[in-house]
Amino acid sequence: MKNLFATFFCWWAFLHVIWMVLTFILWGIVDLDDNNPITLASELIYDYYAFDLFQMNGWVILGFAPVVWATLRVTTRRWCVLPWRKKWQLDSL
Repeated sequence: MKNLFATFFCWWAFLHVIWMVLTFILWGIVDLDDNNPITLASELIYDYYAFDLFQMNGWVILGFAPVVWATLRVTTRRWCVLPWRKKWQLDSL
């Protein structure tokens, strides 16, 4: 069960970083038109994820993945940055 929670949080932290990078690329570098479906989808995801889940707290959004990775490092005694690699999981958990 602990491995399941660790895997869940490892994937969440990884996807969180992917979300931050894609948000920066779509809104900061590639200035898409407002009528573009990618813009509409990214705004819906951003509004739910940033405003509802993290309540637009910038430090929490920026620090979520490193805190999860550090917590998993302490609890599993291994790094879990790439979740598809199972080397970080322990059989004894």
